[in-house]
Amino acid sequence: MSTSHARGLRAATVAVAAGAIFAGSAAAGSGSTVTLKATLSGRYLHTSSPGSGTVKVTIGPTQLCWNFTFSGTDAPNISGIHVAPPPPAGYHKLSVLPFTATTKSGKQECERLDRWSASGPTWAKKIAATPSKFYVIIGTDRYPNGAIGGALHHA
Repeated sequence: MSTSHARGLRAATVAVAAGAIFAGSAAAGSGSTVTLKATLSGRYLHTSSPGSGTVKVTIGPTQLCWNFTFSGTDAPNISGIHVAPPPPAGYHKLSVLPFTATTKSGKQECERLDRWSASGPTWAKKIAATPSKFYVIIGTDRYPNGAIGGALHHA
């Protein structure tokens, strides 16, 4: 093989590799949507709550949506996504993305990421990239630090 042919082959290989890298980064860019889930229980949060449920969290380019399905708890109020692991019983960590659970099980709700100021999109990217480092809770009047909760994972 001639030297010029070898150089041309290397240049073509570099161009194809660069194109593949660019295409991969575009696919994982700001237009992506990530769907996460968690199974919720009182045991996960070290509570005596008999409740249970699931949550589906969808993180899009500009908004975060959640859909809780739950039973066995008093009416929910505070909710949110926290950095794992949960603290010991009776303690509470601040949510990195706090929101309110609807009192109706199975109803999807959404918020724009900028609702949480400039930190909203940053936290959303972290959660989407490493969901196992985060958990979701539903808080109630009886269990203000969280009645049920669970670790997030990819759906």
